[in-house]
Amino acid sequence: MRRSLLSSRPLNIRHLSLLAASLLFAGFQFSSPAAVAQTAQFSPPAALAQKGTITYCATLDNPPRAFYDPQQRPTGFEVELGAEIAKRLGLKVNWVQLKFVGLIPALQASQCDALMQELFIRPERLQIIDMVPFSRTGQRIVTTKNSALKAASLEDLSGKTIAVPNGTTIHNLANDANVKLKAVGKPEINLVVLPTTTDTFQQLAAGQIEALGTTTTAASYYVGLRPNDFRLEGEPFGLIETGIGIQKGNAELVAAIKQSFDSIVADGTYKSMIAKWNMQGSEL
Repeated sequence: MRRSLLSSRPLNIRHLSLLAASLLFAGFQFSSPAAVAQTAQFSPPAALAQKGTITYCATLDNPPRAFYDPQQRPTGFEVELGAEIAKRLGLKVNWVQLKFVGLIPALQASQCDALMQELFIRPERLQIIDMVPFSRTGQRIVTTKNSALKAASLEDLSGKTIAVPNGTTIHNLANDANVKLKAVGKPEINLVVLPTTTDTFQQLAAGQIEALGTTTTAASYYVGLRPNDFRLEGEPFGLIETGIGIQKGNAELVAAIKQSFDSIVADGTYKSMIAKWNMQGSEL
């Protein structure tokens, strides 16, 4: 059984997250134990083949997609998918942990080869990076189990205090909701912007906020861990595809990752990973 990231026991995960904030572009590097290079099924770009390694940047704070197990090893759906993609390219994997807002700048600065992250495919992102779709996700409001809060949309949170992870889509949507609320003379949402998804749930558990906004997968995961403390409010909204981020114009790496991913889908490995991590409904 995976340990809750919200347990009362002091967590090394938290310490790692705090340290990562001060090392935004350097990050932390981990070799994935599941990523030992094997004979390639597909050809990676020459530069990666020469190194023998692909470096992924990720927040590693987004269960069940990517997080740390009790032994402080990266695990989760995206970690396994990234390792499998690399294996079929004959590459080992190196993980660099960053805050969400540092992911794209780190990719552009060649701190990593790809972003293996729940990164929404939006027109503005496609102007600055290339992306290979690998799943879908949406947004969800979460509140405490006994809360009287009712919200069918973000605008229904007028005057409420909610937390969102910094730089995420739900953060942007909440800002948009505040523009609409202000235009009609209603109280704006009191937004508490925090570094990570884990931080938002910790504040909700401590009673410091009334609700939070996060992705559908993170919402289901945390509510599933603590159904007596948290509940989902309203319906999912903003369903969108997510993709692996790659430097703009690196067509060779885009093609290699897509070829490897397509084979993972074709042979049923992808479906097995979705089931293992309870990600049904998030598959392409």
